[in-house]
Amino acid sequence: MPKRIQFSDWETVADELHQFGKTGDVTIGDDRIRIDFGSAHIEVSQDGHLSTGMPLHEFEQKEAVDLVVDHDEGSLTIEADDVTYTFRRPGG
Repeated sequence: MPKRIQFSDWETVADELHQFGKTGDVTIGDDRIRIDFGSAHIEVSQDGHLSTGMPLHEFEQKEAVDLVVDHDEGSLTIEADDVTYTFRRPGG
């Protein structure tokens, strides 16, 4: 079941992304989290900056967003006022 989280709840963001990145390499700092899945990555910082990258495209958002994490489907959806972007975890 998808779970909606907000950056203001940083502890939950860290916990959910740590679980989302279980098949990758998760680095958690005081104010940022980076997950590397080989050639794909997600990086979020507590100030609301978010970036993703994989071969052939990148995505960056600097405004407030909601994160929708679906561990079963292997997806992380970024929802902001002007954009919705879904990152699919390599390998599901």
